[in-house]
Amino acid sequence: MKQLVKKDLKHIIVLAVLLFAFLISLLIYIFKTESYSRVFVFPSADTGSYIVERRNLSEESVQGELQLFIDELLLGSTVERTKMIFSSGTKVVSCFQRGNVLYLDLSEDLLVIDDSSYPIEKGIELLKLNIKRNFSDIETIELFIGKKFVASLK
Repeated sequence: MKQLVKKDLKHIIVLAVLLFAFLISLLIYIFKTESYSRVFVFPSADTGSYIVERRNLSEESVQGELQLFIDELLLGSTVERTKMIFSSGTKVVSCFQRGNVLYLDLSEDLLVIDDSSYPIEKGIELLKLNIKRNFSDIETIELFIGKKFVASLK
């Protein structure tokens, strides 16, 4: 009988230690994780509709919150059966905000026609939708491709 009590006591102690460690790690995760949630909209490859995706992005990015968001947008969706907004290889050349205006220069890779990407005009509109949905303080996007002015999106 005493052995059974000792065995049960050992199990209870081990479970209590594991539960305590789990709670500590959960609290550290909740209070130490510095991230924010962003909504991404991508075109569906099948239906022509949109796929909405939510991602947590790090607040401690080297390039800044806005450029990190645009970089993630250009990389594409994590969901299968979606198209890229622009052709693969499109990169941010420069990106900065002055007041309510975003100046965005994308690489010339955007101009390459690709079956896995959206048409360029629709891709630009989707870029504008994504940026304005996630950064409400931006009123105008001055878009450049290969350092050449393309459009002022309002």
